Amino acid sequence: MGKQKEGVDKRTARKMIRSTEGCAKSITFERNNKSDDVQLHDLPNDILGSILSRLTFRESSQMGLVSHTWRRLWRSCCRKLVFTSATMFQPGNRSIKHTRTNFAMRVNSFLRQLRTHPTLNKFVIKFGLRRKHTRHVNRWIRFCSVSRARHITINFTPGVKDFFMGPANSKYIFPLNVFSGPEGSSTHVRTLHLGYVCLDTTSSDFMIFANLKKLTLHKISFLGDLQCLMLPECNSLECLSISFCSLPGLSTCQPLQRLRCVRLHYCYLKKIELEAPNLTSFDLTNQPIPFVLGGSLNVMEANIKLLAKDSPYGDNLDYIYTELPAALSHVHKLSITSGLFVHILTLMVIFQLQGFSKTSARFINLRHLTMYLPLYGEPKSISGILRLAYLLELAPALEELELHVNGGGVDVGWALRRNMLPYSHNRLKRVLISGATVWEGLMELAYYILRSANRLESMVLDPKIRIGGPQLDGWMIDIGRETIKIFLRERSFRALLLFCKNGKIGHRILVVTPSGHV
Repeated sequence: MGKQKEGVDKRTARKMIRSTEGCAKSITFERNNKSDDVQLHDLPNDILGSILSRLTFRESSQMGLVSHTWRRLWRSCCRKLVFTSATMFQPGNRSIKHTRTNFAMRVNSFLRQLRTHPTLNKFVIKFGLRRKHTRHVNRWIRFCSVSRARHITINFTPGVKDFFMGPANSKYIFPLNVFSGPEGSSTHVRTLHLGYVCLDTTSSDFMIFANLKKLTLHKISFLGDLQCLMLPECNSLECLSISFCSLPGLSTCQPLQRLRCVRLHYCYLKKIELEAPNLTSFDLTNQPIPFVLGGSLNVMEANIKLLAKDSPYGDNLDYIYTELPAALSHVHKLSITSGLFVHILTLMVIFQLQGFSKTSARFINLRHLTMYLPLYGEPKSISGILRLAYLLELAPALEELELHVNGGGVDVGWALRRNMLPYSHNRLKRVLISGATVWEGLMELAYYILRSANRLESMVLDPKIRIGGPQLDGWMIDIGRETIKIFLRERSFRALLLFCKNGKIGHRILVVTPSGHV
């Protein structure tokens, strides 16, 4: 009897499986001679559905082709629809052209297989479609609305060049009113990403996105007012990103209490007026314009990239010293880039430009400042670069300063000035200057900082150019290093002066000690 019972145990096995509903289920699995493994289709449907939900869109769709059982299961648990060139066309298969017509036909065929409208977590369409495909896209958007998708991406930018915004009359008009229909609702939408479409906010039956948390607009043409019709109604908005859009200005009619992150790139705005009391991150790429962040006292990090002004012989230093402290007085970490293209004169430091405006505004909380400055003009110019010394007075709480510059050849025949009185700064600890051997004025600036910073721990002079442009030859770096040693050998500093080569601190280090030994 014992042997017989043992034989039965080998053929059958009983196993406890905990389903996704939280209850334990006892299931008997029949073993056969071919395999001792549990078959996948023997698992409960809720566990199989959980497995499918963790697969990529393409993988889960392929599982639905295995059998009618798997197709029925896939239809019931489908939570994300991703329609891109990678998911609609098999990689490496060149027999089918990746045309817009074929893409639309495949998406339509796919949606017909679902029959019912599942509740979606993600709905993505990313392909180079245009307004002439409105009939197809409208059907997909209605399906998305009825399915109550939480995260929506409609991106038609593939095939569009980087800086090309495109004519408005060729872009698909995104139907915001679809989400206010009898079967649709906008309250379920959490993130909305739109690319290369027209956004029409003039419709009388436009429905607000009351629970929208993240809004991304890329290469959008606006038919109506974005700031006073759409933005104020997004009460839950936390992140706003607008890039390459035709906007004359951005302002809000009422405060956005939950807005924490704002990113504005290449919109060529003329003004910015935002009421965001809890804003923590601000990222702007634009020509120098005045902007107001009303009540934003919690901005921790800001990234400002200034495009070229109309005048080829102007620079942005006045703007940096006056407008930025007034708008970002409480920022903790600030990065400033003065230009975009090397051939555009964005920060001229020619000999004639010696003056700059001062203001009573200060960066009262600024701890870390990084500046990327393409320098153009006469390498022997000193006064132009020494205007950067005002940064110490502008940021009394500054602890780390990084200056990254580029330029042409090197001329090391300068002499250190002694008549410029230092400004006592008690917080600055670390300084990094890259491209340091290119401009004479940078050595003057480094010497000034060494005399002004009472608690300086280290200063790194890195000859490597880190913002583009031709790199210096090794012999230029060696000459610059030896010249620095000659001029600084007899000076007494309280900090270590580290001279980097090839971007590696610690390789051929120049150390200036309080006793003057190098």
